[in-house]
Amino acid sequence: MQIRVAIVDDHGLIRDALSDLIRSQPGIDVVASVGNGAEAVQIAAEYRPDVLLLDIALPDTSGLDVIAQIHDASQTTRILMLSMHSEPEYAVTACARGACGLIAKSAPIEELIDAIHAVAAGNAIPFAGELTEREREVLQQIAQGATNCEIAERLQLRPKTIEAYSQQLMSKLSIHTRAGLVGYARRIGL
Repeated sequence: MQIRVAIVDDHGLIRDALSDLIRSQPGIDVVASVGNGAEAVQIAAEYRPDVLLLDIALPDTSGLDVIAQIHDASQTTRILMLSMHSEPEYAVTACARGACGLIAKSAPIEELIDAIHAVAAGNAIPFAGELTEREREVLQQIAQGATNCEIAERLQLRPKTIEAYSQQLMSKLSIHTRAGLVGYARRIGL
């Protein structure tokens, strides 16, 4: 079954590029693409996409302010926020208002595609504020390039425990590689 995606971003070039990249992925189709909050609500009602990619910064309103209206227009549509900013407070606000997560526009396309699949499957995309203190410590060490043995020594844990934390982080963040964890950690400022 195709995942039906709609894109809301005020920059036409970004909308077109995202549409082309997403359409090139098997199992995903872009059903609509618009540039402001009012149109976002309209396409949610008309197309009822599975996932709506919603930019935070829109010309007529904040994407955060139209989340409830989109849910009213299509209760089955799940919202994935897009942002130039990766600060945790944006993700916290977006999730508190009903979004399933936030992806930085600087993220690799693979991360966006993984997020679309996760959100369409009914999962939320975790953000740094949802990580435990120990998970954040391990993630920070991974971002600094430390090996599992080095991290274990620094945190006074066993290497097998660090490997378990790494796997847990990948699962929780819907990231599939250690390099992906490094990129995520850098985007959130760890």
